[in-house]
Amino acid sequence: MRRLIFFGGAGFLLLFALSFVKPASAASSTMYTWTPSKLYKTASGVAYSRNVNSGTAVTVYSKSGKRYKVKAGGKTGYIYADNLTRSKVKKEDYFGSKIYKQAAGGPYVASVPAGKMMYIKMEATKNGMYLAHVIGTGYSGYVYKTHFIKPVVKYTWMPSKLYTSATGNSYNKTIKDGQKVSVFNGSHGRYQVKAGNSSGYIYANNLTGLLAKKTVYASSKLYTSSSHTKYTAVIRPNQQVYVKESSQNMSHICVVGTAQSGWIYTSHFTKPAPAAGGTTSTTTGTSQTGSSTAGGKTTGTATGSTSGSASGTTGSAAATSGTTTTGNTGSGSASGTTATGNTGSGSASGTTTTGNTGSGSASGTAATGNTGSGSASGTTTTGNTGSGSASGTTTTGNTGSGSTSGTTTAGSTGSATASATTTKGLDVSHYQTLTQDSFNLMKSQGYNFIILKATEGSGYTDSKFYTYYKYARNAGLSVHAYHMIGNSTTTSAQHIAEAKHFYQVLAQAKAKTGYAFTGYAFEDIEPTGTNSITTTWWANAAPACAGYFLNEMQTLGQAKVGIYAGYFNWKSYLEGHTDSWPSNTKIWLARYNITLGTNADVWQYTETGTIDGITGHFDLDISYDPDF
Repeated sequence: MRRLIFFGGAGFLLLFALSFVKPASAASSTMYTWTPSKLYKTASGVAYSRNVNSGTAVTVYSKSGKRYKVKAGGKTGYIYADNLTRSKVKKEDYFGSKIYKQAAGGPYVASVPAGKMMYIKMEATKNGMYLAHVIGTGYSGYVYKTHFIKPVVKYTWMPSKLYTSATGNSYNKTIKDGQKVSVFNGSHGRYQVKAGNSSGYIYANNLTGLLAKKTVYASSKLYTSSSHTKYTAVIRPNQQVYVKESSQNMSHICVVGTAQSGWIYTSHFTKPAPAAGGTTSTTTGTSQTGSSTAGGKTTGTATGSTSGSASGTTGSAAATSGTTTTGNTGSGSASGTTATGNTGSGSASGTTTTGNTGSGSASGTAATGNTGSGSASGTTTTGNTGSGSASGTTTTGNTGSGSTSGTTTAGSTGSATASATTTKGLDVSHYQTLTQDSFNLMKSQGYNFIILKATEGSGYTDSKFYTYYKYARNAGLSVHAYHMIGNSTTTSAQHIAEAKHFYQVLAQAKAKTGYAFTGYAFEDIEPTGTNSITTTWWANAAPACAGYFLNEMQTLGQAKVGIYAGYFNWKSYLEGHTDSWPSNTKIWLARYNITLGTNADVWQYTETGTIDGITGHFDLDISYDPDF
């Protein structure tokens, strides 16, 4: 009996002692709810005691199946393990995001504006996305990680397409130059941006951190690179431009409100100092003979008063200010000028003219040994006879030349008028709906040439080719045609067949429209949905296949031929591999919104151009070749 009592007493003591020992399952740690969570009563049941808000700290004891046993706000229960995270991370969505169901994108549960705060489950980063909960809502799902990075402010220094992806060609709109955008991240040469309420991707080269707007005070050639070897246009004084960068005394600019971009001399942003006045004396002049602004002529009269000093002058005409004129006969007006031994000279400003006869007006010009020269501005003319007017021009050894602007001509006789040696053009197909009035408007707005789609593959003819060919010729445009490559086979037969089809369509132009085809015939080499062009084909077969086509065209009788390609494909696969092509092949390249950056005969610089009075967008081109 005593033994039984002793045992009973020992058992009581043992149970009493065990009541003060912490159970193994009670070992705890702190975790957080990143999304609103139910506090279930059991590890597997559906009944729950309360809702726990996102961002709440809970004490976690153990895991049972898919749930943790936790203590939240004094109550114990079970919360799904997926609803808990080790770190409480709260981030702001700067972009405004779709909340996707899956990390791969696709269907989404909600779209929230920028500025929303979210709790992030750090362990769930996948495919560049966070698993997140929008605080104060019922929305949880995947959000792009980059949307939580505070954006950098940049500006468009030139018009820029807002692409729908980092790599595709589809775009929502074109952002004007001088617009502020928020930049979030970059890939494949494009930045993900927000411009106002629109979002998308813009080429990194089209953005700048600081937007500088300046005025060009001198007539400026718009060069394709800072090495100033080739230019596309001439900018007139007082134009405003956005400046992106400067290098080697050159600045990379875009003319405000246009798509014209390139490099000009930085010194042209310096406003010229006002000209200083001369001494005063008054003389009544007689008629001036020998001055002119027409090439090779020395006629024209002028009367007026002269102010300044004149020595040994007979019959001086208009006003001279701060000028020394010596031994001149019939001289006109001059400002800040030294004119010596001239006969019948016209007006000059900031000019040195020596030994000239019948020279016209000149500004900022050195003219030596000239006879019957016309007017010149910012020009050096040497040894010329009967030269016309020139602006920003160097003319050497020319006879009877016409007017030139932004041009260098050497050793020419009887040259005609040229302006920056470029002409405006465009290319169209049946995708544009056009009338005769449309082509008349193109011509009236300064477009000189047009390239029409004629054929594709070995059997297709563009439904509008003959109609548009007739309209364009009626309007006085220079008309050319292109053929879309239809097959990426590496054998010659297919490409020769395509050339024969193209040639036959062009040969029928006279019968169909009344006008024979006299322009250039281009092969358009680019991937389409049907020709199966691949990178392997570009690398191994493209130059040879182009040669099959071009040589067949010339064999058939089409002497004027050319190639169209994108800038990347030209530089990567075609340039330097043209030995099998006809030697006179013209090169037509596409490169949008940035300078061309290489030599070509025609540059397609945009696919979203507009023409006043005509609905829709157009591919616009610049030609450097006088044949266009």
